[in-house]
Amino acid sequence: MESSRLLNKFLEKLQIAISRNLNLSSYLDISKLEKILAVDSAYKNSELMVTVGVLWSLKIKDIIEESYVVSKPTYEYIPGLLFIREAPSIIEVVEKISGGWDLLIVDGHGVLHPRRAGLAVIAGFILDKPTLGIAKKLLVGEEAGGGDMGPVYLDGKVLGFWFKDKRKFYVSPGYKIGVEEIPEIIKLMGGRYPEPLEIADRLARKKVNEINY
Repeated sequence: MESSRLLNKFLEKLQIAISRNLNLSSYLDISKLEKILAVDSAYKNSELMVTVGVLWSLKIKDIIEESYVVSKPTYEYIPGLLFIREAPSIIEVVEKISGGWDLLIVDGHGVLHPRRAGLAVIAGFILDKPTLGIAKKLLVGEEAGGGDMGPVYLDGKVLGFWFKDKRKFYVSPGYKIGVEEIPEIIKLMGGRYPEPLEIADRLARKKVNEINY
């Protein structure tokens, strides 16, 4: 439909406008990083979506608080426009967390995105908080390096890093984080795919399967 095409074009232009005004200066004191909020979503037949937030303590390596939102997906899945589908519920989940937090990590890209404005960028921009995007597939960019990690280049610049645990994953800034800080942040989270994000994923899939509709 023409209206859908126009809306999608508008959303793409919105991403470009946000990317032009991104704050990727560091607002995170890594030496004091303690509370990480991880958010992920799960679906059932594209008719039901559960988004879970897990507030995780790096100090005690355990969950401090959980929240979740059950909804119908607000938009169809379109590659590159995941934010319009998941960002509304992510914001809701984050706002339900009563405890303070230092860093938001989401299952989605940050600036490693065709318009440099993935889900983590939009969420961080709206919340005005340090945010990282952590994704399992690379949308754009070229990997370099070897071994367990390396940089990802886009347009000649390092905009993220890849890491290899049991599986490969890609990390890029969403908001208020410098790309150079990523290796140290991942190291603080065990040097592997972040456990709080794994827990959020597991809880979201569990909850969505428990709901009858």
